[in-house]
Amino acid sequence: MIKDKRFIIFVLVLSLVFSLISIYKRFSLERSNSGVEIIIDSEDFQNLAFQEGISFYELLRELRSAGATTLSVPMLTWQDLETKNYVGIFSYRELGRLILSGSTDPLVSVLYKQGSPSETYIIVKPGFDVSRGINLLKDLIGYGRINLFQYNSNQVFIVKTTSSNLRLLPSGYIDSALVETAKSLGYRIVFRPLNTSYINQLAIPKMLDVVSPYKDITTALVFQGTEVLGYPKYLEEVSKLIKENGFNIALVEFSNQKGMEVLTKDLKGSIVRLHSLTSGEMYKLKPREILDRTVRSVKERNVRFLYLRSIPNFYEKETLIEENISLISSIRERLNRENFTVEKATILPNWQGFRLAILSMGLGMGIAIVLVGQNILPPSLIWILALLSFLSGGFVVLLPFSFLKKTLALGVACIFPLVPIRLFVLSDKREYVFYKVIKITLLSLIGGLIISGGLSSTDFMLQINQFMGVKLAHIIPFLLFLLLVYFSRRDVIVNILTYPLNVLSLLLILAFVGGGIFYILRTGNISSEAVWIFEVKMRTTLERLMFVRPRTQEFLIGYPSIFLALEFLKIKKEIGIIFSIISLIAPISIINSFCHIHTPIYIALLRTLNGFILGSIIGYIVITILRRILNFFIRNTDA
Repeated sequence: MIKDKRFIIFVLVLSLVFSLISIYKRFSLERSNSGVEIIIDSEDFQNLAFQEGISFYELLRELRSAGATTLSVPMLTWQDLETKNYVGIFSYRELGRLILSGSTDPLVSVLYKQGSPSETYIIVKPGFDVSRGINLLKDLIGYGRINLFQYNSNQVFIVKTTSSNLRLLPSGYIDSALVETAKSLGYRIVFRPLNTSYINQLAIPKMLDVVSPYKDITTALVFQGTEVLGYPKYLEEVSKLIKENGFNIALVEFSNQKGMEVLTKDLKGSIVRLHSLTSGEMYKLKPREILDRTVRSVKERNVRFLYLRSIPNFYEKETLIEENISLISSIRERLNRENFTVEKATILPNWQGFRLAILSMGLGMGIAIVLVGQNILPPSLIWILALLSFLSGGFVVLLPFSFLKKTLALGVACIFPLVPIRLFVLSDKREYVFYKVIKITLLSLIGGLIISGGLSSTDFMLQINQFMGVKLAHIIPFLLFLLLVYFSRRDVIVNILTYPLNVLSLLLILAFVGGGIFYILRTGNISSEAVWIFEVKMRTTLERLMFVRPRTQEFLIGYPSIFLALEFLKIKKEIGIIFSIISLIAPISIINSFCHIHTPIYIALLRTLNGFILGSIIGYIVITILRRILNFFIRNTDA
């Protein structure tokens, strides 16, 4: 169809150049983004100190020496004030039980006699200034629902709500003594605001004002629970106050806090990715597993906050204090070896990306259509589709909305994997197998870089935005490839479809279909619990040996299938075509590695290189064994 390949090469090189300019800027930002903070949960480690019989101050001092940089400080609820003995909270029924148990406190008697079952009573302990909490409470539930009652020197607030509801409401206080202690030891602070269904415009400033005196040591706000502060109606007010105070916010990995999507889109340049382990995970995981997981999140996913809870079990040390200190020290040492600085988290600037790299995606998709469709589709149709792809790239450059960019990237991810398989696997050109494998890898790499350059920007690096349609990008290429093979090698497809059905062929069909379903289910982010134990061990071993582990499906299935396809196409085309279909996993996987923009670009490159090396080794072993088996049968047949 195209006699002069120079036009295709020129457009492909041009698109690659634009993408590389974008990727270079991204790489520069990733290199400068080296600061990491190790955050310890104040409540969890306070419990550990109490359990082990040492002061929390002493534990904080030891953890700081080990490498902890930051302390999480929650916004206190009314239940916390009660626990700290600043106030007493009683329902009408609880007052009655006190009287029945023999209480002679005249205040309890007076409150019970004139009280009502719809009321809750806040008895303020002498010396505690409760005015901030009461003012916030009035804003939350209404001024008319709170009344002051004084009896002798006792100050009591009568609140028309249930005691259980009151205890869960934010009080407007933090543990200032804890903050001052942490500050004296050189800690930074992350504050943890708590949302409530009563939230409103009057309450929000009062909840954040308590943090203002500590701006100089505050790294970020980490929202408690499943909602961000201000959700659902007052997110704009929260965003405005966060900007005015110069706060950052933490984006918790694998968490879906309601309202976070709105805040992150408005606060670009003030966001830090955080990786946290739950209390349940701390029970299950060993220190070495926690170490690997936390460091991996920093190295491979742009995480800059590591939120740690205490290890509750003994492993190698004599005390739990030593276990926790050892873990934090190990995390700091490993991060330092990986060229990260454990002190203050780096904030990525709000970089919008390189617009011409978006054009590259349109150019790349157009060229892929030309290369895949030639000699199959009518030339006029091919060029119409290619022109539409070029124009779509230009359109998205002018209107770079994230949805349009993601749609364009999905188009490239669906069509580009076919190019290397069509050109180098289905090609009749005689060439060394290894040369073809190299070309397949390089062309797949170009497709990945084109997508990576087009999507590179701060919002994608922080995973505020992300590649859309991961499963589609794994399914559609197979469907397109089946059409490609049908139109280009119809006789082979007919032979496969009309092959006599027997037990062996039925088992092969079931295995093929089952493998396909399993492959689709395993695409995207899956829980670590869904991964087999032996696979987890294999991944960990590969990561330690190769710095970055290659994708399992890539080196264990994709690359060996390329070798088998190239081998069988010479001796049994029907089997060769089947392995050609399976071999599509390799370019799909390579390209998909570059679709995850929150993964640093050098990690994606190393993953691709390692997959090529390991996959080629396994592929050579497989075809060597295959050739010997075939030779054995040929010799025996001749005999």
